[in-house]
Amino acid sequence: MHSAPPVTGTAAEPSAAVRRVRTAMSELTAPSDSRISPDGRGVAVTVLGPWGADVVIAPADGSELPLPTGPSDPAGRTRHTPRWLPDSRTVLLVTEPVEPGPPVLTAWDTRTGDRRELAVVPGAVEELYVSDDGTEVLVLAADDGAERDGMNLGLPVRLGPAPAPVSHRPDAGRRRLLHAPLRPADGVDGSVLPAPVALRDAGPAGPTVWNAAWRGGRTVVATVSDDPLPAGYYHARLVRIDLADGRTVPLHRPRGQLAAPALSPDGRRAAVCEGISIVAGRPLLVDLDGPAATVVEVPGAEDVTWTGFHPRDGDRLLTAGWSGTGSRVAEIRGGAPAVLHEERAVLSGAGAQPALSLSADGLRAATVREAPGEPPRAVVAATSGPGAWNWRPVTTPDPSAARREAGHGDLARVRTRETAWTAADGTPVHGLLLDAPGTEPATGPGTDPAAGSDTEPAATPGARPLAVLLHGGPSWQWSAGYAPADVLGLAPALAAAGWLVLLPNPRGSSGYGLDHARAVVGACGDVDLDDVLSGVAHLVARGEALPGRSAVLGHSYGGFLAALAAARTDAFRAAVVVSAPTDWLSFAHTSVIGGGYEETYAIGDARTSEGRTALLARSPLFAEGAGTATPVLVLHGEYDRITPPGQAHELYRALARRATAPVELHVYPAEGHEFTDPAHLLDATARAERWLARYAASGAAHHGTKDTP
Repeated sequence: MHSAPPVTGTAAEPSAAVRRVRTAMSELTAPSDSRISPDGRGVAVTVLGPWGADVVIAPADGSELPLPTGPSDPAGRTRHTPRWLPDSRTVLLVTEPVEPGPPVLTAWDTRTGDRRELAVVPGAVEELYVSDDGTEVLVLAADDGAERDGMNLGLPVRLGPAPAPVSHRPDAGRRRLLHAPLRPADGVDGSVLPAPVALRDAGPAGPTVWNAAWRGGRTVVATVSDDPLPAGYYHARLVRIDLADGRTVPLHRPRGQLAAPALSPDGRRAAVCEGISIVAGRPLLVDLDGPAATVVEVPGAEDVTWTGFHPRDGDRLLTAGWSGTGSRVAEIRGGAPAVLHEERAVLSGAGAQPALSLSADGLRAATVREAPGEPPRAVVAATSGPGAWNWRPVTTPDPSAARREAGHGDLARVRTRETAWTAADGTPVHGLLLDAPGTEPATGPGTDPAAGSDTEPAATPGARPLAVLLHGGPSWQWSAGYAPADVLGLAPALAAAGWLVLLPNPRGSSGYGLDHARAVVGACGDVDLDDVLSGVAHLVARGEALPGRSAVLGHSYGGFLAALAAARTDAFRAAVVVSAPTDWLSFAHTSVIGGGYEETYAIGDARTSEGRTALLARSPLFAEGAGTATPVLVLHGEYDRITPPGQAHELYRALARRATAPVELHVYPAEGHEFTDPAHLLDATARAERWLARYAASGAAHHGTKDTP
């Protein structure tokens, strides 16, 4: 958690309901990852809160339901990434210093509470692996200064104060593997903790490593690229790495992107997911037993985000992934997948995507589960038998929630419904609707929501102003969680304040098959925007949304769509654009994912004249149409490296110079691609709510007069 300077100047003040909900979300303490012990009797849970992260041990039978409200370390250090040793007593984890500095690999005796520092890690730990027999440890670490993607705030790794000057070189900022044997400490009676270790750079010699699978010994299966920037991830390939000498052997060069590799217990088979961008894709099985690897795509498997071989049977591959707005667990054994469990809830791991942790015998699984009205909790279930996949909680909901009863009461009143409609070309589109029955519709002062306006007909009684929130990615999605956090966490806050909130999953989103996710390749801002507009028309036609009182808000790629909608159409009375790409040509040269992202989605290639023309043609900065009088609020983080703040300044200057509609830009200090400072989040939320209330909720059309600075 980074600390940002306070906002200076006049801070915005949200409505009471928005303040309560947004404050409750910012102060929420919740599990983010759970790892079941080899014997299946305990669960190591990573807990995130406004203070940082900590690890708590919960009995798998639910006999105690712990959840800390702050770090237990008296020095205030945070801990994360727990990994069990085979004794089901000792946990390896990562301890972060209070001040910027290198993390420490730490061993923890969960029975006595004793801890021992094993090694200072010369990089930010992105993954931690323990061999099946507990005699080795492997660390995936990012060098100081390494750039990170939008899932990691778009901020570079800093192990200390930022250097002056900050230097950039093509081969700097790699991610590498560090290896060490584990051995018992000598001369310490009764201790089960390993002795301190010396981490050895295990390579690979040239490429950077994005993710890996390892069970011990010399063989690692990993996705690597030659470019250490996050742009390189979009061109990554699957390789086998020999830890003895760091050499790599190619296994597979994908059409898209790779994630979630796994190795079978005997090391003869591997699995990996292939998809697009933030991967929810199709699993591949890789036969490693032979002079040349063979790669086979599993038929019928979609939206997989995690793979894991059964610990006792290398012919059984378990998967977890998305199913629409919910989650699915399946098994692959010699053919098409068999669904084991499916529900409208989110089963997630450290990457905020569906994932499982299995006991050594494969009979129990752990994950983190949340659903509308149900805060995140670590859960455990049997994987077979009469009670299979019947999740039992092993942690309580946030114990501090009682102190924020008002905010969580507002959240409890928010209703989440599934919705679906048909796009203009016949494509089925799905999403979620949020509202709060019993609240007054969000309208401006002195307006009658059923009376209509000078340009719109009267509405159906009970209809509400509509806020359409567009997620990033685009290969992300709105899922059936407790409090959807994308787009500043505005979805439940606006619903509690009386808005009807549409969370659409248009083409490009995950959860509906890889073909759905890839449908925007070469068509970004076309088919997906059409899907969104048809959803608005559907809700108006059903009488749920007030005619002419819709607003669009988006973050990252969703902000791109929001800015494009504001320029091309008159469907929305107001737009809020958060951390968005607005000029694809400058994005290609300034974003740390530039040169990878826009090529993956076939937006254009900055290396060619035709490609540069295509990049400009798809940029909201240069878009014109019926919506040039739409008021646009732009919010951005000062340190964002995914969509650099220049993207926001470009859009603001272009709209201000046109002088056809109100426009404002607010840049938040020390924030990255996502905002994390609670004060900044509350201020940005308030500004967005006021923008919507002023230009959309009242129903008074803006007639092209620039009346804001």
